[in-house]
Amino acid sequence: MKRVKEYHCYDYSDEWYLIEMLLERAPREIDFGAFVVPEAGVDRDNWQTAYLEQYLNESGTEKICALYDVPREPMPFSRVAFFVCKVGADTLQTPFGDFPLHADTPAPSRLRNLIEMEED
Repeated sequence: MKRVKEYHCYDYSDEWYLIEMLLERAPREIDFGAFVVPEAGVDRDNWQTAYLEQYLNESGTEKICALYDVPREPMPFSRVAFFVCKVGADTLQTPFGDFPLHADTPAPSRLRNLIEMEED
């Protein structure tokens, strides 16, 4: 069974949502290319996908591998954080279900101090 134990959508900036999820799946079983934001009138191949995916420890207080890497140690869970651009974003579609993209809560400092973001 595909399961999401936690889902959080935070306001990161004027342009970005920061998504944090705790999944009951090993890191190597996750295909971030399947985490998409559907957009009416746009071909599926051009839909937005998760950006700057990062793996965290189970409590979400430390990164457990470098940006763009997958943890080497086998784990039965994945706590991930990634970004989604706010433009045209209503719903995040994943292999684990659909999730709303709206944030009234700013990204917590534990994530702001931990997560890498490449903004211009």
